[in-house]
Amino acid sequence: MKVDRVPPDEDTIPSVMRPRGSPESFKRAIARYRPDVLRLLFIAEAPPAYRVNRLFYFHNIQSGDALFLEMMKVIYGAAIGFTEGEGFSKSLSAKDIRGRKSELLNRFVTDGYFLIDASERPMPDGATTSAKLTLIRQSLPGLKIRVKELLGGQGIPIVLIGGVTHEVCFGPLKEEGYQVINEEMINHPACGGQLLFRKKLRDTLNRIGRAQTSSLAESGRVAR
Repeated sequence: MKVDRVPPDEDTIPSVMRPRGSPESFKRAIARYRPDVLRLLFIAEAPPAYRVNRLFYFHNIQSGDALFLEMMKVIYGAAIGFTEGEGFSKSLSAKDIRGRKSELLNRFVTDGYFLIDASERPMPDGATTSAKLTLIRQSLPGLKIRVKELLGGQGIPIVLIGGVTHEVCFGPLKEEGYQVINEEMINHPACGGQLLFRKKLRDTLNRIGRAQTSSLAESGRVAR
C-alpha cells in the first residue's frame, strides 16, 4: 500500500530558514513516519541539537544529514542510482537524494522501517564518549518502554546504530528477549565513517534477509 505522509509547512522550509527546533516538533515528525506495520526498528544515539533543527525525518535539509543519505544508499541503492565501489551513476549526487526525500521517506514507511533514538533529547555540545554513555544509560528505562510499545512481542528485528548506542543497549535489549541483529557495533556515518557504516549495515541487513527466509521456509515445512 502506498503511504503518503505529507509534512506540515514547517518541515518543508529550508533548514537555514526554519525556526529553532523543539521536543514537540521533533516528536511530531517522528510520529508522522511511524509505519502502520513495523518490520524493522533502527535505534540510533540521539537527535541533533534543537538549534540546528535537523532531523532524519525533516525535509529540505541541506547538510549534516549523513545518517539519512548513507541509509538510503544501502537500503535503496538501486532506486537512487548508487552502487558501492562505483558511487552514483551518471550525474546523480547527494543533492538528488535530498530532493527525493519525501518519496524516499514514504517508501521507508511503506516498507515497515522506523528509526528512533535511544535518547529522545540531543546530547550536550561537546559531550565526551563517557558523558554520552552516561546519558544513554539514563535513557535506557524510557527506551525499553518505547520499544515495548512499538514492538509488542519480540519477533521484530532491531538494528543498533553507533558505538555508544550498541555498548549501552545491546545487552539489556537482548536480555528482554528482543532480536537485536548486529552483535557488532555499526559505525555512525558522521565524521568520515560512511564506508564502514554502509558495509556493516549492508551485512546486517543481509543477515536479516537470510534469517527471515529460513523462518518462512521452516513455517512452510510445518504447514505441509
